[in-house]
Amino acid sequence: MKKNKIMETVFTLMVTGLLFMLPVAVMAGGQSESPQTEQYTESVGGAETVEELKEFAGTATQVESGSTGEAAVNEGAVVELTVDRAVEIAMNNNLQLKSSLIDTRIKERKADYAWNRFIPSVQASGTLGRMNTEQSMSALVGVEATAVPGVYEPIYMEQDLPQWSVSAGLDMSLRLNLAMFNGIRVTQLDYQGGRISLEQARQRVARDVKKSFYNLLLMQENRQLMVENINAAERRYQQARINYENGLVPELTMLNAEVAYENLKPQLKSIDLGYRQAIQGFKMTLGISLDRELALEGTIDAEPVAVDSEQLINEHLTDRLDIQSVVNGITGLRNQIEATKLQAFTPNLILGYNLDPSFNGDPWSDPWFDDISNDWNQRSGMFRVTIAMSLESLLPFSQTQVGLRELEDNLEKTKIGLMQSIDGAELEIDSTVRQLEKSRDTIETLQLNVERARRAYEMAEEAYNAGSQELLEVQNAEIELKQARLEVLKEKYTYLSALIDLEYQLNTNIERIIEE
Repeated sequence: MKKNKIMETVFTLMVTGLLFMLPVAVMAGGQSESPQTEQYTESVGGAETVEELKEFAGTATQVESGSTGEAAVNEGAVVELTVDRAVEIAMNNNLQLKSSLIDTRIKERKADYAWNRFIPSVQASGTLGRMNTEQSMSALVGVEATAVPGVYEPIYMEQDLPQWSVSAGLDMSLRLNLAMFNGIRVTQLDYQGGRISLEQARQRVARDVKKSFYNLLLMQENRQLMVENINAAERRYQQARINYENGLVPELTMLNAEVAYENLKPQLKSIDLGYRQAIQGFKMTLGISLDRELALEGTIDAEPVAVDSEQLINEHLTDRLDIQSVVNGITGLRNQIEATKLQAFTPNLILGYNLDPSFNGDPWSDPWFDDISNDWNQRSGMFRVTIAMSLESLLPFSQTQVGLRELEDNLEKTKIGLMQSIDGAELEIDSTVRQLEKSRDTIETLQLNVERARRAYEMAEEAYNAGSQELLEVQNAEIELKQARLEVLKEKYTYLSALIDLEYQLNTNIERIIEE
């Protein structure tokens, strides 16, 4: 009894303390905002510099994709790149690809463990309780009379019950429905869609890397030609100045040559700025540091191929990843409609089992496990099998029925989207093939201009050797020849870019197209 009084006092003090701390905590929470606004300057992850911040983020970029971080790039000062090497590095280091890979890995894990929906929910509990007032139990019991053997007299008996109690609980349940198999199918379709999205991302990165690589090569050639044009303009200006000083030409001629020369300098700076922005964006796509120096090795060249748009559409349209993605979405909607019908119109089988043993004695003074069969008893422990079915879902205006019709409408809408995707894909492939044909014809024409410019350069050089032409004229003819070659190079880049786009649109490679 004395022990119960002590425990009662302790319990009362604990409750009083909690009641006292509650308003204090509420008041403290209301004063979280400081009356003086200050700039938030706490460092992220303890990083104080950009290098430390990148190191902090580096733990999140270590994804198993064939390589980690910049491990696929040599540690030398200059990174030598061919187009294939650039694609390989991007496949290993591109951050967007790593993020897509993680998304796919999450969906794969869900698909692998989709069967875990058949694991029953299990909940274990333990309760220690104390009644606020003392409890007692009274009853009439029969006691054999001492005077008359065999005769029982009713006696009123009363017994005090423990104020403290201990009980345990174990509850297991499993809800089964035919729609659960469709739920497994959902995770599989979601994983399949994730794989399609990942492959789309990979091919998109590969396409962008190739086009950027060749574009950088073209920009290098363009810059070199601009430098030569500036040098030629400077020579023309120097010659005009000398002629003006000798009285051979008016001052206006010299000033025009100087203006032409000075106007080319900002253009070179603009080209340099554009190249720097392009090369930095290229490094970001590759997933390497922006301070690394790149050395590009390659040429802009592609063998002309004869392709037929109608044949390509018939043979490769179904291989397109965007078409596969829409088809996968249609399959997912059909599965969702079927799952909704099964869940609404078929019964649920619910299996359950629970235990709730309760200790009869005083948990502080009586032994718990001396006589388990008498000291512990169950109030409602049972195994149960329940069949249940939702009835409101049978109503045509119920939320389930309305949602089902919405799913069916979305299915029809997605089918229309598939037709739009097919039409758009056909138009895209046909336009790319026409671009290839146009570029091929343009290249042939421009190559004739190169031959004409080469012949003009040779004639100017012969005239210079014969003394009837100035050196400046020969140099100008040489620049015209290089300009003509650059125009061919630009059109080859256009042709090569269209060819790369065609590979992406058909989800194949040009070698396979040529073989067919």
